[in-house]
Amino acid sequence: MTTAFPTLLDQLTATLRGVELPRENPHHRAILDTFAEVQRLDERITGPHLTALGPLGDAGQLDQLTGALAERLAAGHDLALLLSSHACCYPDAAEEDMTEDDADFLSCPGEHPRPSGIVQAALDVFAELGDPDAVASQELVAALRRLPGVAEGRWRYADLTQARLAQLLAPYEISTRDVTLPDGRRRKAYRRAALATAPAGRR
Repeated sequence: MTTAFPTLLDQLTATLRGVELPRENPHHRAILDTFAEVQRLDERITGPHLTALGPLGDAGQLDQLTGALAERLAAGHDLALLLSSHACCYPDAAEEDMTEDDADFLSCPGEHPRPSGIVQAALDVFAELGDPDAVASQELVAALRRLPGVAEGRWRYADLTQARLAQLLAPYEISTRDVTLPDGRRRKAYRRAALATAPAGRR
């Protein structure tokens, strides 16, 4: 994750200048965080990090590299989607003046009513899949994208990406873990236990 804004230094500078710092745009933050993740994964699969994996003839090392490449491709796709969508939070535009092209305005927090919650939505997906211990992030997003409505008042479920889901679940202290799935794949995945014990996920 990139550094939270504003930092203590930013706040001190604003105080000395006698100005008020503007509110951070969540869409722009998503771009920064996803770009940082792309860079982290690029470093993981190139240079000394690749050498550290050892001989690629080793099945375990090859599986690690394959998993890292899959994560990098997914993160790159998420970044492309973020960069191609309209920025949200137009402070000078009245909502009634917005057009269909401004649909990403829904990514602004607090502007639209919230549904039952992303945690419960994710738990419902787990239930549909037979309540497995873990579900790969990519597969969970694919299932959530079929839902109608807006996730946490920010993004339409149909527009969710792995990066956006991570942001929505972060306030509940839920994040992906490296998990070996029943089919033998090692992927970034969400565990059902983490969702079920989150305050919003308790039945």
